[in-house]
Amino acid sequence: MQWLLPVVAGVLGVVALVSGAVAAGIVLLAGGAGVGFWLSRRAQAAEDARARWERSLVCRGCSAAFPREDAVAV
Repeated sequence: MQWLLPVVAGVLGVVALVSGAVAAGIVLLAGGAGVGFWLSRRAQAAEDARARWERSLVCRGCSAAFPREDAVAV
């Protein structure tokens, strides 16, 4: 659902370019591409954080999360 805005902006940009509104088309295409790039970076950061969380261990005493490399084996 979050990709709806950049896709709609891209489609409207193409429609504006075809209909003769070049400036509006370029602005819409650039805006759609910029938002799409930002969303892809945000999705990659969330995926990296999720992978880091899955590799970590949670302390049952204080609920702090530690990377497996720093955890003490008992």
